[in-house]
Amino acid sequence: MNLNNDLVPIIRKGGIDKEAAKFLQKYYPQGLKEPMAIPVEDIAELKMGLEIDYVNIDRNCDTLGMMIFSDGCVELYDKDTQQNIVRQYKKGTLLVESDLSEIANRGRERFTVTHKMVHWDKHQLRFMTLSYKDKAMAKACRCPKQKAYKPKTADEWIEWQADNIAAAILMPAEMFRIKAEELRGKYCRLKGISQSIIKDLIIDELASTFEVSKQAAGIRLNTLEISM
Repeated sequence: MNLNNDLVPIIRKGGIDKEAAKFLQKYYPQGLKEPMAIPVEDIAELKMGLEIDYVNIDRNCDTLGMMIFSDGCVELYDKDTQQNIVRQYKKGTLLVESDLSEIANRGRERFTVTHKMVHWDKHQLRFMTLSYKDKAMAKACRCPKQKAYKPKTADEWIEWQADNIAAAILMPAEMFRIKAEELRGKYCRLKGISQSIIKDLIIDELASTFEVSKQAAGIRLNTLEISM
C-alpha cells in the first residue's frame, strides 16, 4: 500500500470499490457472492479482533465513533453527572456512541462501525506513529458527524477514505448492481406508478437488503451511476 508523507494511503475515487473488495475478500468473502447485510460487528470482533464498546462520547453526539490505536486514557461524557470523564482503554477498542440508535437508525450505527474498521485496516500506521508523541492519552481517531466532501488535510483525507470505503463495504458494487437490476425488473412492470415512486420503492428495498439508511442507498445508486 502506497503512503504519502503524512502516512495516509494513496487511494483515489476510482480505487474505492477495489479497496472495499479487498477488505471483504480478506474478512468476509461471502459478501462478494450475494446481496446481503454484511455482518459488520461479527467482522470487527471475530475476524479483526476488535472490542466494541457503546458509550456516550460527547455531550451533543457530535462524535459518532472512535477507534483506539494505543493503550491510554480517552475523554468521554457522563450523562448522569453531565461532566466529561476519563476512562482507560486498550488498543483495538472501537467506541460507538450509545445514543446513536436514538438519533438515527440501524444503518447509521452499522456505517459507524464499518467506518472505524476501515481506519483500523488502512490508517493504523499513521495513528500508531502519532501515539509516540503522547504516551498518557490513547491515540484515537474520532468519527465526526460532519463529512469531509472536499478533503485537503491528512485528517480530512483519512475521513474521506473511511466514509467512501465503508459505503462500498456495506454495499459491494457488483452485489448492489445485481440487486438494483433485480428490483428494477420487479417494479418497472407495475403500471400507473411514476418513475419517482418506483425509484423510492427500489431505494427502500436496497436499504433493507443491505441494512443501510435510505440516504446511503440513494447515494450509492448515484455513485455507481445506476439509472432507475
